[in-house]
Order: sequence, then C-alpha cells, then structure tokens
Amino acid sequence: MAFSFSAINLGCSKNLVDLEFAIGEILKYSDRTPIEYYDNPEDEDVEYVIVNTCWFLSSAREESEETLRYYDSLGKKLLLMGCYVSVKDDVFLASLKHLHSVVPFVSYSIIEELLFWKKSKLDMSALVRAKVAAKQAKEKKLSDYLWSIGWNQRGKQAFVWKWDEVRAYIHAPFGYEYLKIAEGCDNSCTFCIIPQIRGKQTSRKIEDILKEVQSMLGNGIREIQIISQDTTRYGTDLYGEARLFDLLEKIDAISGDFKIRLYYLYPDILTLDHLTRLKKLKKLLPYFDIPFQHSSEHILKRMGRHYDRNHINSFLDYIRKEFPNSFIRTSFIIGFPGETDEDFEDLYNFIQEYQFESVGIFQYHDESLAASSKLDYKIDDSIAKDRIHRISELLNTIYASYSEKAKLSLQVGFVMNIEKNTITVRREIQAPEVDEYDIVDRKNISHWENIEIGAKITYSL
Repeated sequence: MAFSFSAINLGCSKNLVDLEFAIGEILKYSDRTPIEYYDNPEDEDVEYVIVNTCWFLSSAREESEETLRYYDSLGKKLLLMGCYVSVKDDVFLASLKHLHSVVPFVSYSIIEELLFWKKSKLDMSALVRAKVAAKQAKEKKLSDYLWSIGWNQRGKQAFVWKWDEVRAYIHAPFGYEYLKIAEGCDNSCTFCIIPQIRGKQTSRKIEDILKEVQSMLGNGIREIQIISQDTTRYGTDLYGEARLFDLLEKIDAISGDFKIRLYYLYPDILTLDHLTRLKKLKKLLPYFDIPFQHSSEHILKRMGRHYDRNHINSFLDYIRKEFPNSFIRTSFIIGFPGETDEDFEDLYNFIQEYQFESVGIFQYHDESLAASSKLDYKIDDSIAKDRIHRISELLNTIYASYSEKAKLSLQVGFVMNIEKNTITVRREIQAPEVDEYDIVDRKNISHWENIEIGAKITYSL
C-alpha cells in the first residue's frame, strides 16, 4: 500500500525549509515502500497531510487551528510540524480525531517510524496559509519534480543540521531556493516571541553550508536566498563572533552562474566596512532586506532595538550611493505602545525621504507572550488604522513612480506562470513570494513559443 501524502506550509520561508527537509526524508524511503505525493491536500487519495505551523502572531495560531480542524473534518491523518508546537493548546489537540503524529522540530528521525508503522509518540500541532508553488507550475508538476529529486538525492547528504537528512528543493523549477544558515535568535525585541518558540541562535558550520550550496547548484538552483532569524549575527554562537561576511565571500568564490540574496539584515551591528565587503561580491544581488520596524529613537528603545537614527541614515545613504541599482525592503510596526504623533510623523518623513522599493506595514496588537503587551500607553485602534491609511497612500505614490520608471527600460526576470496571452514574471532584483510580480503581455515577449516555467527572460512592460 502506497504512502500517499500532501503538505501545507504556513508562515515564513524559514518554516518552509523545515518542511522541505521533512518531504525529502519521506522521499528518501521510496526504494523501500511506494510513496505518492499530491499537490492538492484535499485530493481524495491523500491519506496524510503534513501541516507545518506558524505562531508568530495569535492570528496565525487561530488560522493554524482552523486549518487543522478543516483537514481533520476531511478525515486526513495529520502530521504536525512548526512553531505552534511550542505554544500548543492541548485541549484543542485532544479534540482532533485524526491527529496522527508530530515531526519534532528540526529532527526527522520519526519519519522512518511513520512510514513503516512503528509506534511513534503523538505530541503536538499546527498551521495556516499554503504557499504552494505548484499552483503556478502547469508544465512542470511538483509531484513529478519531487519524485525526480527523490531519486537524484537518495544517499546524498544535504548537510542541514545533522545525520543524513535530505531536502526536496520544491522551488527548483522556478530557479530559486532558500538556504537557512542558522536557527533561533538571541535578540530581545519586546514585540517578538521567536526566541521563546525557536530558542537561542544555532548556526550551521560554514563547511556544511558550502556543501549544501553545491547540492543546490547541482539541482539547478540559480538564485540562493540566504535566510535566518538574524542573518547579521550568523556564527556568533559557533565562532565567538559574527562570520556572515566570511561565509558570503566563500559562497561568492564558488564557480557557477548563480546569484545570492540576503534576508533579515538587522542594522545594529552592521558597519560601513561590512557594506564595503558586500560591494565586492560578484554574485550578490543588491537587495537589502532590513526590518527597521520604526525610525523614532523613542519607539526603537521601547521595542528593544539597539540602534539610533544616525546609524540608520548613514547606513541607507551608503547603500543608495554605492549600490546604484539597490532594492530596499523593510517593515514597520504602526501603533506600537507609546507611539506619539511626533513619532509617527518621524516615520512618515523617513519613508518619504528614502523611497523604499518594498515596505511591509503591520498594525501592532498585543501578544500575551510578548513583553510589549505589558507596556503602557496603548494606541487606540482607530488612530493606528488612520496612521496605516496615511502610510499606505504614501507608499502607493512611491510604488507608482517606480512602476513608471520601469516602463522606460528592459527588465530581466524569471517566468513564474504562463497563460494564453500573458506570463507572470518575477524581476531578478525582486524577491520571490514577498515582492510584486509583473504581468507581461504576449506582444512584449520575443520567441514566445520557447517560453517555459523558470526561464530567465528579458522583457518590457
């Protein structure tokens, strides 16, 4: 009897990497038992559904529970992973009729027990929003691809955390994949509970990361997305100091036609010397993902952020001057406890000054496990919503200006989807899944008949 399964990932790309390893571990045993992967978890032939959970916000927990409840009602056997495990609701889990087992965090030894009907400890739970790249891949079905890498990678080490874990690179048809270089976080931001969920920072060894880079390149990955909770502090737990830039220089020296992109660069320990080292990298995309969260020093202190406005300004001025094609993505929390009108105006002017290419805006809400929930001077909901509206209008104006400029030159990007008369393209400078894609008319594409998913093309808007 075949082991038929599907998977749902909720939350961030770091979560997705864990899911890819779980899928890879399952596929590793396909020479011992028939294994069938399905794109659609609702397919009637799917017996098991892996639900990889998120719990960064209470709303994510609620959606996780809704997702679990739904697939439980369909009679699917639920395999649970992810962040919800750390803050699980035992009463809710007890209400599920088909909760089968839990894949412990970054440990997949339970997979063999699951596949070969050995007794496994039932423990916990999870999840939300599915990010299924296969929905867009019509020519290259994800199930076929997963089977191919199951055979391709069998017996090889992915050098993730330990043992002989292998990974299903489910984004390879689109030419990119995420490379997690560390897990956990040592920061104490008052609004965040990641350290409580994921623990202290645990970095991977440089040599193991370099081996996985080689594995990625061997599987057709042309754009490596480097992620962790706090990428800037990579290596401090292993080497006694941050080693991110040493790692990047070693990756940059690997032969091959590929690019690297950095995520989650916290500015507090970044220096202009660091940026100078980045400028020397030949394979680096000038994409700067820097979650400032605010610009007001008053609010940054209440957030537990350890940098000031002068540092931010010098950092951004250097990027704009030395990386002329830079793309800056950031995020801000609006309505944080104690945010005065002056604090908000400071943020508004900050966004207006630096004209960020991509901005995530989040309204603050108390999370019971976060230290910020105990702070005084809470902001009225109507005031926070009005501030978000003002920021949104400003951003729309900024984005419209960038869109007009983009029409004046040719773009380079990757094909993400093909329709009858249009294709969806991700510009090379833009990050997959988080930034907007272009919808390109067929008349603007030469050699239309040769276009396929994942192809790198030059196009006009």
